[in-house]
Amino acid sequence: MTDNTMGELLQKDEVIISDILTASSDLFRRYGFKKTTMEDIARRIGKGKSSLYYYYSSKDEIFEAVVKQEMNEFCRQIQLSISEAFTAKQKLVAYCKARFYKLSHLRNLSEVLKSEIVEIQGMLEPIKRKIDTYQVEFVKKIIAEGVLNGEFKKINRENIELFSYLIVSSFRGLELPLVLDRKCPHLDQQIDSIVDIMVEGIGR
Repeated sequence: MTDNTMGELLQKDEVIISDILTASSDLFRRYGFKKTTMEDIARRIGKGKSSLYYYYSSKDEIFEAVVKQEMNEFCRQIQLSISEAFTAKQKLVAYCKARFYKLSHLRNLSEVLKSEIVEIQGMLEPIKRKIDTYQVEFVKKIIAEGVLNGEFKKINRENIELFSYLIVSSFRGLELPLVLDRKCPHLDQQIDSIVDIMVEGIGR
């Protein structure tokens, strides 16, 4: 097999995988995880069910791949937002806003998927922990930069790590209540105020 042929096959595989994940994401959002079948996904992309099993061993594996893809896209969006900021404070605000907008997006999940969200938390946990670790390191760098250049008050290394963890955890803690109970009905309009309090504190 020539290098060109191998490259064409790999490119074809990438296209099929992308089609599978796009179709699956839409079906999961519309009909939920439990009601979506491998047959539904195969039919959506115009392939036989056996074709799906060549790339993924189960619907669970496809779901995990969809979540990973969305999480990776979210990380890219954060990086893009930060790249347009100049100061450490602006970067921290950009990060917080990106997280709030992600939370707003979660509130738009279909009702059927919301009803399943508690049941599928176990599947999501390993992925979320990995993303949380990435975000804590990301926020730590921003805060350390702000401390170094005098934008933020002096904070030792241990407290920088603690504060970074608290920021990331606060968003994580809001996810389930916002999705299930729709707390903060006017969250979109309140984002700027909430972010300002998170970054500046409540002192005068």
